[in-house]
Amino acid sequence: MRKFTKQAAIALAATSMVAAAPASAAIFEYDMSNGDVLTIDTDTQTGTWVGDDIDVSFESADFATFEGGTNPSFMFTLSDMTGTRTINGTDYTPTRENGTRFHPWMMKTTNDGRINLWSWWGDPVVAGDYVRGIDDFRVVDVPAPGMLGLFGLALVALGLGRRRRKAAAA
Repeated sequence: MRKFTKQAAIALAATSMVAAAPASAAIFEYDMSNGDVLTIDTDTQTGTWVGDDIDVSFESADFATFEGGTNPSFMFTLSDMTGTRTINGTDYTPTRENGTRFHPWMMKTTNDGRINLWSWWGDPVVAGDYVRGIDDFRVVDVPAPGMLGLFGLALVALGLGRRRRKAAAA
């Protein structure tokens, strides 16, 4: 009976691990034509654009559906954007309003394959969109927390089994 219980436990653990394996998120990193790095995290639905003239973070629920690629095509509405863009040596923050006119924050691809961070910068507005081409991209896979939890559970089970065997031997 003991052998059967052990085999059943092993089979259950293996089945759980296989079922949980596909669950993962991805972080897409784009090297831009001027040396900037654009990062989009599909799990946290956040992104950053960092370079010599820009250092911003943003959020969008649309990032959950982002599939990346060397030539992505998308239009995302950003729910939040913080940080700065440097223009002629002065740092400016993203703004939404110029008087009574509302300007949404967006990130989208252009017809010629570049990425446009669509915003006004400064108050009053001193610059518009931030557009750069893509040089390279990579995907960083991130294991899902459920998979890490299963691994931890397996380690606990192994430890308890060892402890039980030692107690039985004594």
